[in-house]
Amino acid sequence: MKTLHDAFRMRHTTSNEEQVYHLFRKFKMKTAKTHSTDRYPSVKCFNGDLSYTELMRSLENRLNGEREKPTHILNSIDLIESLDALDRRDLIQQANYHLNQERFDLSKVAVSYNVSEKCLNHTKIFLEGLFGKQTWALKMIDALGKLPSDILEGNLAWFGSYDECKKVTALENPFRGQFCQIGVPIGPVDPANPMSNIFAYLKLGTCFPDSCSSSDALALVNTALSLLPLGNTTIAANIGICQENTLEYDTKAIAYLNFLPKQSQIAKSIEVLNGESPSYSGEKYNQDEYKPLLGDQTPIEKTKEQGLLEKMLLSFSMYSNGKKLLSTNQASGSLECVHGIRFFSMTWVILGHTYAFCFNSANNLATFFPEILNRWTFQAIGNALVSVDSFFTISGLLMSYLVLKEMKKNDGKLNWPMYYFHRFWRLTPPYMLVMMVYVPLFPYFSEGPIWPQKGVEKNFCEDSWWTNLLYVNNFVKVDSGCFGWAWYLANDMQFYVISPLFSEIAGVILCLVTLIGVFITTGIISTVNKLPPSLIGGGDHNTDASRYMLDYYIKPYCRMGPYINGILTGYILYKTNCKVRLNKFVNLAGWAVATGLACAVLYGLYDPINGRNPLSVEVSALYNTTHRTVWGACLCWVIFSCVTGNGGFVNTILSWKAIVPLSRLTYCAYLVHPIIMYTYYNSVRQPLYLTDFTMIILFLGFLVISYGVAFVVSLTFESPMMGLEKAIFRREEKKGNK
Repeated sequence: MKTLHDAFRMRHTTSNEEQVYHLFRKFKMKTAKTHSTDRYPSVKCFNGDLSYTELMRSLENRLNGEREKPTHILNSIDLIESLDALDRRDLIQQANYHLNQERFDLSKVAVSYNVSEKCLNHTKIFLEGLFGKQTWALKMIDALGKLPSDILEGNLAWFGSYDECKKVTALENPFRGQFCQIGVPIGPVDPANPMSNIFAYLKLGTCFPDSCSSSDALALVNTALSLLPLGNTTIAANIGICQENTLEYDTKAIAYLNFLPKQSQIAKSIEVLNGESPSYSGEKYNQDEYKPLLGDQTPIEKTKEQGLLEKMLLSFSMYSNGKKLLSTNQASGSLECVHGIRFFSMTWVILGHTYAFCFNSANNLATFFPEILNRWTFQAIGNALVSVDSFFTISGLLMSYLVLKEMKKNDGKLNWPMYYFHRFWRLTPPYMLVMMVYVPLFPYFSEGPIWPQKGVEKNFCEDSWWTNLLYVNNFVKVDSGCFGWAWYLANDMQFYVISPLFSEIAGVILCLVTLIGVFITTGIISTVNKLPPSLIGGGDHNTDASRYMLDYYIKPYCRMGPYINGILTGYILYKTNCKVRLNKFVNLAGWAVATGLACAVLYGLYDPINGRNPLSVEVSALYNTTHRTVWGACLCWVIFSCVTGNGGFVNTILSWKAIVPLSRLTYCAYLVHPIIMYTYYNSVRQPLYLTDFTMIILFLGFLVISYGVAFVVSLTFESPMMGLEKAIFRREEKKGNK
């Protein structure tokens, strides 16, 4: 083993040391002088219980601190070196010896560690069965995590066999096997960075009788470790998490499980009562869910007059709603290329999250991520954060363009209460209903060695759900927030609320003034907090990423630039009626400039992120201030050019009719895709070995499943609410026009 240890040190004195160190530097893992003295500390990310907000905040802490050696894996090698010095026969002889000595008196363990009597008795039965070579006891040993390969690449999660352990049933005084994960500290834990726990602990899967609690398992493991003849080396675990074999449903879960089937039964009953079939045709509409319901929508076809009650009932019809969702028809005058931009931006978000969510489930992080960060092509994924700014741009553009058209149709008047109600009604029901499914039911979605049986969200969102309902979750209770990826929805709603201020000529001036204010505010916040230019790094040693997420990334006054770009572009399209003839050379120059700037935003940080020419605090502030607005401006050019007939093949791709149904599902896909990723990554039985091909398969799987689930969610939650709004408010509007 000494040879292996020396080889490790020699290996990391070469260029590979730079790669391994680079990853640890990015994860802000400073070497601590001492370990925590808490016996059973609460450690996030050890067992898959890292929420979205904590995950993203931990990524922002990757660059703090000076250049240091990655001592965590070295410590694990030292530990393994000590264990390797013990021959297997010696271990068996030592175990037999101590079983017959007073030193291994389990009653003393019970007194010292407060181990339950039942757990103690079942452990004695297990030990007797083990040395009696009974099959069930041997299976419990076989289910233990064992020394794997790839330790030098960061494989410190030795899960063992979760399913084999659960299947064990003792023959005498029957008890079942229970999988427990034990954490042995081999490096410092940074409380500000939960991701540091990935390399700070050796995760060992064990199998105990199901009568043992987490603290019982930890005490028994430490007792066994104390018997190993390791000389001056001390090994002690300080984390024990046991997975319950059967997780009982709580009150919230039972309540919702009773509600969901009834909703489906109502929808089916409505279809039967209305005699709905493929030949049925009621009133058909070109549906564009982003068009505000401020005025009439002209029906394409009308075969019979329907009453209010009938329309309300049909709002829950799965057949009618499914037919509308899958239709490729669009409302006249719609901006067709927006559908393609919306869909491709959503695939970009899913691609970025495929990489960001896998940290707790991989075993080769120490080499995989330094390798892909060194590729300039990966910057399109590493800098995928601007994909969200694409949505802000689209939202601002559609709001401006459609509202101005509606005001022109109504002599400059607008139903402002309906303007706000429609937006709230459009977003909130599916948002809240998805939360209602996810928060109480997530612990029951799956199982596995790192499955968070207590859920991902803190305290099941009991203290913070109302901030999501009011769309203030990016300001209130941010540290303990719920449904972390909904920060985008809060920003979008806040932008929408103040949008009426930006109308006509005065609004254009106000847009420009506001944009200058956004630049100044962002520059000050970035400079004062010494933020790096990206969530994955790029700043010099003076930058500090600890406040990147909370003070900059989720705040509307730092993210409004693309939205203002969209408002101005929508105003231009309205004024020109989407009819602008551009000189061929002017058009090509516009595309060249937009493409160049977009590539500069995406790939401009390649050298700084890889440690070459890192940006100072001041230059980082300039980048943070401008790059999102620049990206939004580039996207506005694409939309403007496509809508006015100057987009060429780009417009052909973005306006493809097959994309229209997928575009309609984008909102629900955004709501559900992190839940699907949490479910998969936390239910793996063995750590993933990441490769390019693995990530491609995962991305495509998440993409397809997310849109499949989004279709069900839209059919069940979103479309009925939209149908109810149309049925009620269109009727009231017609009465008012008589």
